[in-house]
Amino acid sequence: MKKFLSLTLAMCMALSLAACGSSGSSSGSGAQSGGSAAQTEPQFDENGYMLMDESYLSMAAGSAGGGWYVMGAAMNDLFERSMNVHMTLIPGGGSTNPTLVDEGGDVQLGFTYIANAVAATEGKYDYEGAQCNNLKALACLNIRQYLGITTTADYTSVEDMVANPKSLKIAVGPRGGGNEIMLNRYLEQLGTSLDELAAQGADVQYISTSEGYTAIKDGNVNTCNYQAAIPLSSLVEALASQKMSFVSLDEATAQKVADIYGYSYDYIPAGSYQYQDSDVGTLCDTVILVVNSSVDDAVAYNMAKALAENKDALVSAHASFEALDPQVMAQCGIELHPGAQAYYESAGLM
Repeated sequence: MKKFLSLTLAMCMALSLAACGSSGSSSGSGAQSGGSAAQTEPQFDENGYMLMDESYLSMAAGSAGGGWYVMGAAMNDLFERSMNVHMTLIPGGGSTNPTLVDEGGDVQLGFTYIANAVAATEGKYDYEGAQCNNLKALACLNIRQYLGITTTADYTSVEDMVANPKSLKIAVGPRGGGNEIMLNRYLEQLGTSLDELAAQGADVQYISTSEGYTAIKDGNVNTCNYQAAIPLSSLVEALASQKMSFVSLDEATAQKVADIYGYSYDYIPAGSYQYQDSDVGTLCDTVILVVNSSVDDAVAYNMAKALAENKDALVSAHASFEALDPQVMAQCGIELHPGAQAYYESAGLM
């Protein structure tokens, strides 16, 4: 019965495509009827992908050359092999991508975190007065990205850094990036901020994580703040030539931040990196893909299907995809795009 209902939903979804325009420029014929009033049953190719018009999408990833950018390129290759879609990658960030995708002009798809997506759709925190009403979820990638703080100085805690700002030289990532925002939210519980520490004499550098670890090797900073899955390649490389210690967050303080903003408190397991002999308590969040609600249902259906059924191809491009689990792809914290939901239900994943 569940399979019958799921198939019925998928068929009903496809019937509505006749009244919808294609995302981006489109040509040819597929599940849609090119604006005709006629409604047709969904048609699928020999691999189970829904027939669709040619579509052009832009994806907001992370900084050029970063993990999200590489993962986005892998998904681009997969999508173009699997369906009639062409995708362009543009640089972005975890906190800015929801707004870019919601606006839907030049960007229809992007990476973000569950906490950001929830805040964006509810118009809270950084999105107050700028609620993202057109933002829907495509897939949970199940990639947990941890806030990490490493240092060559004698700091044993963030509180120690706050108490000694004049000796702090820290790379925190670009403004508006997930690591900068997460660290600032922790500092907020201590009654301060990165801007306030800078005013007190700290050298706060808003540079990328890879640039930060180059700077720490060159002696230009003594501390780096990052948010990434395990392992972070630029940290592994830096540790090969520069010993660093790992700074844990105070559990009670971190849990307050997690409760407010929707993060999780977790541990970077001991031995994840060189010189890391014990678990490191910290904040983390989970990576999801978000999509504009105007993207055609057939396109969203096919992208969800491609991700769920081609894990091995994605893992060969980036190790972080090892965490991808079709059983949790629908668990995104916000409303799913109808096309993605139709796929998950038809595949028995909801």
